[in-house]
Amino acid sequence: MAKITLTLDSRPKKDGSRAVILAFTHKRYRKQSKIGICLLPEQWDEGTGKITPKHPQHKTLNLKLKSIIASVEAVMARYVGWDVDGDVIYAEIEQTIFPNKVEQKKIAEAKAAEEDAKTIAKEKSLTEVFKRVTLLKKPSTRLTYERTQKHVEVFVSEGHSNVLDEINKAWLTEFDNYLVRTNPSPNARALHIRNLRAVFNFAIDEELTTNYPFRRFKIKTVKTAKRNLSVAELREIFNHEVEDWQVIYRDMFKLSFMLIGINFADLLNLTKSNMHRGRIEFHRHKTARLYSMKVESEALELIKKYAGTDHLLFIMDGRKDYMQFIRQTNHALKSIGTKSVKGRAPQGEALFPDITTYWARHTWATIARSIGISVDDIALSLGHGDGHDLTHIYIEDDLRKVDEANRKVLDWVLYGKKDGVVVDPAFKNTEKPKRGRPRRIS
Repeated sequence: MAKITLTLDSRPKKDGSRAVILAFTHKRYRKQSKIGICLLPEQWDEGTGKITPKHPQHKTLNLKLKSIIASVEAVMARYVGWDVDGDVIYAEIEQTIFPNKVEQKKIAEAKAAEEDAKTIAKEKSLTEVFKRVTLLKKPSTRLTYERTQKHVEVFVSEGHSNVLDEINKAWLTEFDNYLVRTNPSPNARALHIRNLRAVFNFAIDEELTTNYPFRRFKIKTVKTAKRNLSVAELREIFNHEVEDWQVIYRDMFKLSFMLIGINFADLLNLTKSNMHRGRIEFHRHKTARLYSMKVESEALELIKKYAGTDHLLFIMDGRKDYMQFIRQTNHALKSIGTKSVKGRAPQGEALFPDITTYWARHTWATIARSIGISVDDIALSLGHGDGHDLTHIYIEDDLRKVDEANRKVLDWVLYGKKDGVVVDPAFKNTEKPKRGRPRRIS
C-alpha cells in the first residue's frame, strides 16, 4: 500500500536550516522530494509532521503542507485496489504537486536527447570518421589521408552532405568534379577517391553505416608514365660521374635495386637484428607481410660501407624522419647529370628529371621480366600477396626462386651475363683473360 510522510532532511545547509521532504513508499519503490520549504530543526515537529509556532509563518506554511498532503492522498486514492508499481503512482503525484519541476525535467530530457542525437550524428559524420581512420594510419600513409580529409572538409563546407547514409553515386561524382580544381590528373583524383572508399569500408566494419556508394561508381585512372629504367639507363645511373654530395643517395638507390627494389621505408628502418645468416628478414612497412631476401655480395659491400650503430645503415641513427631522406634522395637522383655552381642554377641537363626512389622497384621487376623470369616468381620476389599464409615466403623452394631471380637480374645489369655467360657486347672486353699457356699454333 502506498504511504507518504513529511520529514526534515538530515543534511543541514550552511545556515543550519533543513529542507522539508515528502517521502513516498509503495512496495519496494521509495522516493523523496523536496517541497520547497526550509526550516531550522526547532521549527519542525517530527511527531505531527507540522511546523511549530517558532516559525513566523507557521500557519501559512502548515496550510501549504496540508494542501500538498491532500493532493497526494487524492492521487493515491485513485490507485487503491490497482496492482501498479510505485513509480507509476509517483509520476502522477509529481505532476500534481510539482508541475513546474516536471516541465523542467521534460525540457532537460529533451535537450539531453537532442545533444545525444547531435553526438551520434557527429560520430557518424563522414568528416569525423575520416579523422578516426587518418589517425590509425602509418605516418607515410597518413599524409595522403590528411590531404584527402581536407578536400572532403572543404567539399562538405560548400553545402554537400556530411552524413554517411546520405552519400551516393551523385555525391561521389560531384566530389570528383570538385577535385578537378586542384587535381587535374585522373590518377591523383583516384587516390583521393580510394582513400574515401577505405573510410567507408571502415565505417561499415564499425557498424556506423550500411551504405556503400561505390558499388556503381567507377574510379577512373589513366596509364601512368613509365616509372622504370631500361638496362642501359640503369647502368648509366650507376656509372655516371656524380658530385660528392650525391654519392650516398645514388648508393642507396643502388642498394634498393640490389635488394629486389626494397622500399626505402623498409630499407632505412632495418636494424642489425634484421640481418643474419646472409639474409635480410623483415615485415614490409606497407603490408606488414613477412619477407626474406638473400644479401648478395654487391649489396653487402654497400651495407658495410654505410653500416649503422642501431640501424643496419647509419642513415637513421639519430634521425626520426625517414621521409626527409627520401626527399633528399629523390632530389639527388633527379640532379644526376647536372653540375652545381655556387650562387647559380645547376648547369647541364639531368639524365632522368622524373626519377624517384620507387623506380628501383619498378626497374627490377621490368628487367626481371625482360630476361625471362616468370610473372609468378617476380610477384613472389616483390612480396606481393598470393592468398597464402605469411609464412609461405619461408618455404625453401620459394626462397630459392627469389634468390635465383635476384642473382640473374644483378648478373645481367652489372656484368652483362645470362646463365653465367657474358652475352652483352658492352662487357665482352671486360672479361679477365684465361689463365695458362697460350696454345701453340702450328
